Formats: sequence, C-alpha cells, structure tokens
Amino acid sequence: MKIAGYQGSVNLGAGGGATVKVSSDLNAYGSGGKGLAAIAGAANKWAVAVEAQQEDEDKQSILNAMDIFNKSRYNIMYNDESGLMNTKLEGTAGAGASYTEQINKARQDVLSNTKLHSQKNQLALDHLMYQSAQQGFQTVDQYEQKQKEAVTDLRYDNNIQNSCEFVQKNWNNPQALQDEIIRTQLLTSAIYGKRGAEFIESKSRANIGQVVASAVGASITNEDYGTMRNIMDKYGSYLTANQRAAFEKVAYDKESSAFERNTAKDLYAKYGDNEEAVRKELEGMKGFSGSESGNDFENLLTSFGIQESGGNYNAKNGRTGASGKYQILPSNWPSWSQEAGLPAGAEMTPENQEKVARFKLKQYYDKYGAAGAAVAWYSGETNAQRWVSGKTTDVWGNTWDTPQHGNEPSIKEYAESVTNRAGSVRSTRSMSQDEQDRIIKQYRTIKADHDRIETYKKNKLFEGIKSELFSMFNNGTSYSDAMAWATNQAGSDPDKYVTYRNAVTAIYGPQGRSGSSGGGNGKLDDDAIGVLEDMLQEGKFSSIDQFLAYAANKGASSAQRGKLEKIYNDWYSGTGEFAFDMEGLVQQVAGKNADALYKKKIQNYGRQWVRAYRVKNHGMNPGETELLEALRNCVTTKVYGSYVTEKHSFWFDSTEDIKASDADLIARGIASVNKTGDDWYDVKWLDGTSGKINGAYLAKLLKGDY
Repeated sequence: MKIAGYQGSVNLGAGGGATVKVSSDLNAYGSGGKGLAAIAGAANKWAVAVEAQQEDEDKQSILNAMDIFNKSRYNIMYNDESGLMNTKLEGTAGAGASYTEQINKARQDVLSNTKLHSQKNQLALDHLMYQSAQQGFQTVDQYEQKQKEAVTDLRYDNNIQNSCEFVQKNWNNPQALQDEIIRTQLLTSAIYGKRGAEFIESKSRANIGQVVASAVGASITNEDYGTMRNIMDKYGSYLTANQRAAFEKVAYDKESSAFERNTAKDLYAKYGDNEEAVRKELEGMKGFSGSESGNDFENLLTSFGIQESGGNYNAKNGRTGASGKYQILPSNWPSWSQEAGLPAGAEMTPENQEKVARFKLKQYYDKYGAAGAAVAWYSGETNAQRWVSGKTTDVWGNTWDTPQHGNEPSIKEYAESVTNRAGSVRSTRSMSQDEQDRIIKQYRTIKADHDRIETYKKNKLFEGIKSELFSMFNNGTSYSDAMAWATNQAGSDPDKYVTYRNAVTAIYGPQGRSGSSGGGNGKLDDDAIGVLEDMLQEGKFSSIDQFLAYAANKGASSAQRGKLEKIYNDWYSGTGEFAFDMEGLVQQVAGKNADALYKKKIQNYGRQWVRAYRVKNHGMNPGETELLEALRNCVTTKVYGSYVTEKHSFWFDSTEDIKASDADLIARGIASVNKTGDDWYDVKWLDGTSGKINGAYLAKLLKGDY
C-alpha cells in the first residue's frame, strides 16, 4: 500500500535534541511495521539525549560535592583553633583517629546531601572522597608520627641537658662523669632501640660528646686545667677535632693570663710601687709555655719511675713509708686513687700505681710543666707554685739548691735529674716583651686597685674627724692643741698620723692661719685653683686630707678649701666637671699614637673649656658631643695677625704670621687674643688679667721661647 502524504516525524535538531511529530493518521507512518520502527528510533534518540543531560548534571553535582568535602577536610586539618596539623608534641596524640572520625562524618554528610541520577555516579563520588580522605589521613598520620618523635627527642634532649648540668657542677668528680656517660649510652639504647645499632652508636657518641664538653668547659671555667686535660685524655675521642683544638686554645689563653696575673700579684707584693724593680726582675724571668705535646709526658713519667725506685713496684722507703714504683706516700694514696677513678680502698697493684701516678703527675705537668711537676712530686705543690712564679726560695725559706733532709738531693737537683733524663724541660724560653708589657699592665691595675682602697680608707677617716675638727676650731681650740690632739688620736700608725695632721691643716690653715695664705692676699687666684684641679686629675694626691692640706699651704682661704673639698669629691666620684673620660675623648681627636705632649695640650684645653662652660651655664655640664666638637676645633690653627721680622726699606719689610690653635693659647695661659693695631695685640690671660703686647713678643710666647 502506498503511503501518501508522509513527512519526517522526527526532527533531531541542530543541538542533538530529538522531537517527534505526532499525526492522527496512523497510515502516515507507513505500513508493514516501518512506522513503528521509526517511532522506536526516535524514542531511543530521545533517551540518549536525556541520559547525556543527566550525566552533565551529575558531573556538576560531583564537583560541588567534592568542593564541600575538601573544604571540610582542610578545616579538620588546618583550622586555626582546632586543626589537627596545628597541634604540637603531646597534643597530637590520637590525631589519626580523630581525623578518621571527623572525615567519615563529613563524607556521610556530603553523600546524604548530594542527589545523583545514577548509582554509578554515586559510587564515583564516594570513591573520590575516599581518595581525598586517604591523602589527608596519610598527611595527619605522618605529622602525628613526627610529633611523637619530637616528643621522644625532647625528652631525650632534656635528659642529656640534665647530664650536662650535673657534670658541670661535678667537673672534678671522675666517677660522676663516667656514670653520666654510661647513663647516656643506656638512655640512647632504650629510647631509640628500634632504629638500629648504627643509629644508636652515632646518637650516643654525639651526646656523650656534649656531656664531656660540659665537663671540660666547667673545668676551664674553674681554672682546673689538670682535670680538664685528664678528661680530654680519657674521653677526648668523643669530641670533634675542632672542639679539642678550641678547648686547648681557651685553656692555654686562660693559663697564660693566670700566669701573668699571678706573676703581677707576686711582684707587687714583693716590690710595691717600685715599677723599675718589677721591670728589672721581669727581664730575667722565663715565659709561660703552656702544655707540652708529643711524647714529653710519657718520657717524663718513665723518668719519675726510674728516679724514685728504679722501676720497682714493690719498693718502700723506710723513712717516709712511701711505696711502689713512684714512691707514693700512704697519706696520699686514698685521695689520689679515687681522684684517678679507682674505688675506695683500691690496692697498690702495679696497674693501679700506673693509673694514679699518671693521673696526678699529668695534673702537675699541665699546671707547672716538667720541672714544676718534679718539684711538686718531690716537695709539694706549694713549692711548685713558687718555682714557676720565679721565687728564689722554697716554703721553708731555703734556696732551691739546699740539700733535703741532710743528704738527700736538693729540690733543684731532683727536678734537673728527672727532666734531664726525660729530655723534657719546660718553660726555658725567655719572656717576650709583649708578655712583660702585659704583666706590667696587670701590675699597674693591681697597684691602682690598692691605691683606690687606701684612698677610700683615708677619705673615710678624714670625713670621720672633719666635723670634730670644725667644732674644735669654732670653739677656739688652738692650732697647736688641735695638732696635739691629732697626734694622740693617730697613735703609732704612721698613715693615720699623716691623715690627722693634714686634716688639721685643711681646717685651720698652715700654722693655724685659717683664711690666710700667709703671703698677703688671703686666697688663691682662679689660675692657681685650676692648677690644683689639674694636679688632682694627674693623681698627685693620695687622699682628700693631703689635697686640702696642700691647698692650705699654698694659700687657699677657708672658703676656697670648702670649694676645693667639693671639687675633690666630684673628682673622686666622677661627677661635675670630672664626669667625662677626657683621656678617651682626646684619643678620639688626636689618635692612639699621637705625641704625649700634643695629647696633654688638648686635655688641658678640654678641662679649661669645661670649667668655663660650667661657669657660664650655672654649674651645668656640656653634652659629650659638644665637648668632643670643642676638642676637635681646639687644634685648628688660626692666624691672629703678623709681625715684622726684618725691616728692609721704607716700602718693604719681612713679616711672619702669628699662628696658634686654641689649645696652644691655653697651654701658654692665654684665654684670648685680639689685634688692636699694626703690631699690637690685646691679650686676656686665664687668671683674668689682660694687657697689650707687641706681635714679636706674642709670637715668641706662643712658640714657647719665653
């Protein structure tokens, strides 16, 4: 049958969307089943289109769902307040379990709130969230493990720190150090046992090194260099090469400084203020050599064994009771053996004799050198100290070559015998000039400290008697009676005698003429007061009573002595016009190596400038920057004019400039210079007077020709 009027019933459309045209005439679709086939094809295309659209919707939903899930995962891990990755140390315990619980809840929430069209996409979303969750879990789990390790490391480090502090407090106890080393080994094995033998060995050595370094450092701090080197000898393998070298250098520097300091003390005690005698003795002294190296000590140890007993471990001295190869006294063995690390009551076996002798002799050797160690072993450590410091006698007042106990070798003979046999004589080099200079500097410091103490004592004594003397003066007690009282108060103490009599002169004036100079005008001029201040700063007076008595003898009035007392107190306390480190400021201006007279000139200017500033500013001090600027300016040469050196003709004369710096003017007692005529200058002097002088005279004055 012919199908008439057929039109395509399915329009696929440009976008792939299928539409079906509906007709009321069934025959329009053809006969013989063709129409139904056409309908089925159209429906299939429609279903495909619907499925594609649903797939697109699911994909977008999955993307949104994963965005929500990943944000939840981030908050679980990194939230500022509760994020698991923000916890530390013990706080991370259980982080993995907490993460699993929270992430599973987040996963279920997302699944329940996400509607998908197919089971396949449902499973795909679940799988994606699972993978994301697993990544987060691995990160949290690794972090938790690292924090657990950090907790373990922290506890371990705290134990090591405790061990270090313990050996620092017990640096001179060999057993304490040995115990802490064993403890460190056991602790490392117990805490890190699962990491393998190689790790444990490396970790143990590194941290035992810390403990040993702490003990060595404490020994150096406490100036126990014998113990320091004993520790280095026994446990030095735990230290790095750099550590060993650094410790040796620090010890050497400190020993050298101690040697120089002690030498300076001994020389001051011997010669007092006589620096010339100190320098003379230093010229013949031997320098500090530090610790010997190589086989010197081993040779020395062997020499001791031969010297004392011929190498016989069973030898015994009938007179002293000393026993063994090294002839150790019974009174020394108990303490020496324990110092060497042996248990209490250890017997004098050959092995123990070697340990104890080696330990003790090494201590002496490190402190005093080969010869000094021999002196210590033979006659005691105090004699060794005297030997190395250059004393000429032993503790009993005998010279070093005096025979011992009648017919036994002298200390000098014994030391020479031991060291000559060993071939290891220490400290034989002459002292260098630098070493001598450092010792002189130490000597001067000690002297200055002593002088300060003496000055303080004298000043306190003056303060204690000043009020009583003023009371005597005001009550009419005569000068002679006051002097008699002072003499009686001082008794047999010569220092007090001088202080008391100076105090009377300071209050009463010379010969009792208080307020009078004995020379006419009854007071000192300002220039003289300035000279007294300069003398004070130069250290010419050892105490306030000496200063005031000197001023009184020079004519200072009672009022001026009161002013000078305040000046002295300012100088002593470093206040007022003496508040500045004038020497340091001058060195900044002139340089370290400048001529001493040049620096002195600047310093004098600085003092005068500060005094003038304080007068102008009602007792206020200038700022240090302002003073430094004035010192820099004071050395600038200025031209004040010229003078005729030779007349040649009416039209021509030879002239020369009059040049000077402000410091030059002050050095010549001049406050200012102003030209007033062709060859005349108005000069104002520091004492307040003024006058006119001609150019030639001024030029010669400034050059120092007058």
